[in-house]
Amino acid sequence: MLKEERQHQILDKIKLNRKVLSSDLSIELNVSEDTIRRDLNELSIKGLIKKVHGGALPKESTAPSYEERSSFNLKEKNSIAKKAVNLIKDGQVIIMSGSTTNLQLAKIIPSDINATIYTYSLPIALQLTEHPSVEIIFIGGKLNKAAQVTVGLDVVSSISELRADLCFMGTGGINVANGMTEPDWEVSHIKKCMISASNSVIVLCTKNKLNKVKRYAVSPINKINTIVTDISPDAQIFNPFKEKGVTIL
Repeated sequence: MLKEERQHQILDKIKLNRKVLSSDLSIELNVSEDTIRRDLNELSIKGLIKKVHGGALPKESTAPSYEERSSFNLKEKNSIAKKAVNLIKDGQVIIMSGSTTNLQLAKIIPSDINATIYTYSLPIALQLTEHPSVEIIFIGGKLNKAAQVTVGLDVVSSISELRADLCFMGTGGINVANGMTEPDWEVSHIKKCMISASNSVIVLCTKNKLNKVKRYAVSPINKINTIVTDISPDAQIFNPFKEKGVTIL
């Protein structure tokens, strides 16, 4: 990998995760920590990041927009979507969270699938309008402009009255000890309701979310049926999940 390409990936990861560790980048990019430190020094000198002990932070204080997040890890998200779409069957009732990976999934649902899809995500609802035979039910509420999802009691109340075959959701972080977690309290509460309303819970998870923990608990690991990821399901990182009965795709 060329230095410019590697540094571009580092910038993407900083924008997405708001923080990176040199040790993690070394593993993910398959280079030495000395190489990563040199990259971070160069990016810091250029004024593109804020270098801190053991890693780096974004230079700007604003969170990435939904459009920016949609473009991060796009190859990985497409890989996950292609696996997940095979779980969708004709006639199902589905709930989809507002993750950008779910947006990629919504784009590739086969045109001959007849399904009812509930979502509180404005971009996903709009994307599904292009599908010829999916019935879309948009769950209204207070709009979170940054995330482009509805939140609040109206959303929770609507989901609690549903009974879905599948729910597809992204995650802020997931591990065996803490289960699924989120950085936002309102989103964590909505996802708890999604899980309670669904027969099968499917988490779409890029590798950077594995074994990460966020502030608010959503669900213990034993309530997650399937994790769909962008790396091989045979990877050793998944052994503890499999021991808890989670299917890995």
